[in-house]
Amino acid sequence: MNHPPPPHPAEVSIHQALKRVEDYVRREPTKSVVAALGAGLLLNLLPPRLLAEVTASVATRLLPPVLLGLGVLKVFEICCETDASKSR
Repeated sequence: MNHPPPPHPAEVSIHQALKRVEDYVRREPTKSVVAALGAGLLLNLLPPRLLAEVTASVATRLLPPVLLGLGVLKVFEICCETDASKSR
């Protein structure tokens, strides 16, 4: 009997956040539409070059720590797999 692995805590957190957003949109559809239109208008008014610069700046600052974190998680995952296979 192969049971599926339990979901990752981050996955559970994302699903809960999406559920809360969905519940809010169902409770307050008018506010949600106004907020979406406002955000879309604001993004449309900003010059594309500014958006590209901000996106690139944020990405270049976040990329190294994110990649380091993913690498550490992968090493930890590999270590746990080898420990589990040795104990069997």
